[in-house]
Amino acid sequence: MTLPASSADAPPQAAPSAAHPPPAPRRMVPLIFRAVGVGLVVLSVGLAVAVRDSAAADPLLTYAVVMTGALAAGVWGLWLAVDRFLLRAAETLSREAGLIAHGNAEGAVGGRVPLARYGDLAPIARAVNDLSDKLALVRRDIARTVAESTAKAEEQKTRLAAVLRDLHEGVIVCNTKHQILLYNQTALDILHLTGDLGLGRSLLHFVVAEPVTHTLERLTLRVREGRHVDHEHGTTAQFIGSTTDGRILLEGRMSAVLQETEDTGDEPPTITGYVVTLSDATRELAALGQRDALLREATEGFRAPIANLRAAVETLYDNPDLGPGDRAAFESAMMESTGALSQRLERVTAAYRDVVTGSWPMSDIHSNNLINLVRHRVGGEAATVVTLTGLPQWVHGDSYTLVVLFGHLIGSVHALTGVTAFDLGAEAGDRWVYLDLVWRGATVPSATLDGWLDQPLPGGLGGLTVGDVMQHHRSTVWCEPVPEREGFVRLRMPLPPALSPPSAHTLIKPSARPEFFDFGLLHQPLATSELGRTPLDRLHYVVFDTETTGLSPSTGDEIIQIAAVRVVGGRILTGETFNTLVNPKRSIPAESIPFHGVTDSMVADKPTVDKVLPQFRSFVSGAVMVAHNAAFDLKFLKMKERASGVVFDGPVLDTMLLSRMLLGNDGDHTLDGIAERLGIAVVDRHTALGDSLVTAAVFLRMVEMLREQGVTTLDDAIRGANILVELAARERAF
Repeated sequence: MTLPASSADAPPQAAPSAAHPPPAPRRMVPLIFRAVGVGLVVLSVGLAVAVRDSAAADPLLTYAVVMTGALAAGVWGLWLAVDRFLLRAAETLSREAGLIAHGNAEGAVGGRVPLARYGDLAPIARAVNDLSDKLALVRRDIARTVAESTAKAEEQKTRLAAVLRDLHEGVIVCNTKHQILLYNQTALDILHLTGDLGLGRSLLHFVVAEPVTHTLERLTLRVREGRHVDHEHGTTAQFIGSTTDGRILLEGRMSAVLQETEDTGDEPPTITGYVVTLSDATRELAALGQRDALLREATEGFRAPIANLRAAVETLYDNPDLGPGDRAAFESAMMESTGALSQRLERVTAAYRDVVTGSWPMSDIHSNNLINLVRHRVGGEAATVVTLTGLPQWVHGDSYTLVVLFGHLIGSVHALTGVTAFDLGAEAGDRWVYLDLVWRGATVPSATLDGWLDQPLPGGLGGLTVGDVMQHHRSTVWCEPVPEREGFVRLRMPLPPALSPPSAHTLIKPSARPEFFDFGLLHQPLATSELGRTPLDRLHYVVFDTETTGLSPSTGDEIIQIAAVRVVGGRILTGETFNTLVNPKRSIPAESIPFHGVTDSMVADKPTVDKVLPQFRSFVSGAVMVAHNAAFDLKFLKMKERASGVVFDGPVLDTMLLSRMLLGNDGDHTLDGIAERLGIAVVDRHTALGDSLVTAAVFLRMVEMLREQGVTTLDDAIRGANILVELAARERAF
């Protein structure tokens, strides 16, 4: 339910800042009305006293008393009407105009003020809408002009910086068709070429194609998703390749050349080419030397102990009549030689693994990017479909060989079992991150898996086998049934976790969700720590929403969908989302289905809330949670904390309360109303993920407005929200 409006004489909900005092009419008009009213009342009282003290009733004096009292009542009635329908409406209109001023800067139409709400002030509201449209047009023209002016300068600057930065190495500049545009002498020396590379010729004539094309695919995906802005390596990526004759192993780094789009949309920049810097893989030569030493120890070093052991065995075999003492001595010598051989073998094996894993270049990889590249690699095979599942994780490995490996494993499983549909996802463990290839069907026998280890990988450099890739990652692979999923099996490969992972979308139906305050949930303690003092625009947020069977969690309604999107650095990371349906273990009322579109059949095979909430808690870990009418969603989460074994005790910001802080109580504080005034397009309304995205966009606009009102930190926002909650509680008490 909405909070009742305060009376005309009650103090306003949000105190105006000192920098923006109320307009003069709000101070002078009440004073004038009250002065006139008080004067008329005093005059009326004085005349009444005069009439009472008069010996003879004077009709004219009595008439004057009555008229003066009526006039005083009329003045007070006129004041109440002016205050209710003009002054308060004008103040609300001014706040909405301020909100519109921070609206969508793109497009030909700005934010809108609903005309029907303002009655006699409708012409002013219409003028505000006209000014909003003109402001949006001016902002669009300015943004386009600035983008056109800077795009050309940035393009030239990027190309020049990419070339000059690496001229001391072997440098080759190519376009997206791999045609050579520029190279230096060092590149010729590294490739051991005596002639020219040849401008316009393809780099793939000299260097093995797949590592180069794979790295360009990685950078293209990173730029397309906007991750290059915050990525540790920006628009660069490392790779290992070789010359086409296989004689030279190359360590390379590719840097994408970007060109910003000229339109005003949110399209990512395009890659117009790339710069490749090459060097000899001298570390590989050192590793080869170490491997030679290990090979000598594994052969020459084992020769003498094995010869002694063989001699002892032959002696026992040739002399069956040896006495007990002599036989015990030979057996003791054999046990000692066997133990020494076993220890030496363990040392050699450990040293070999260290050499292999230490010399192979690896980097931190986002599991979703890795899986998307696997899907792209096997996408040409119409017989198989790979679906990305699970939460994203960061792993450490060689992206190219892992993509080749899983492409090969998918093909091998398909050839063995005939399965065409696979799920591929990552799951975090205590020490490892597990890449799981899941399908419905029979397991792969261990003997078959062991046979696959010796198979060469198609496209693998230097004749790499499946076992080689396993050794590079200090890993193995096994096949087992999937727990709690009858009929499903998985091929599981553990990978090392990342060494330094990044810090971590119709027609709208009327909302049936009530606006209410649960004071125990929304009255929060201040963070009183470094987090509480952090500026709002520097915090990491997770904006979330739930869909439920109904509106009353205390009478049996349950969560049926949870979704969230991450907001970092003022950007909505649509690639980092949490979105899952939840089995409520009860039927979904037919009257609620038109609002969220979730049916019983859609959630029948989905996990229950006690399985979903730990995953959701992990997703929001370390971030400030944000929701619209957060008390509603928090109530459902809090009631399931004990069953799921998690606690949601972090700070929470409510965009509905923030709207009241900015506009006061008067006005439309629904998500639809706020989005309309801000010019934010609403799509997929009343889906959990759609509402999360809209709320995230609204919240980012509010952060800017709050800063202008002096609300700059998390503690400032919590303190203001607590004041509103306390005022609402007091109003309810009366």
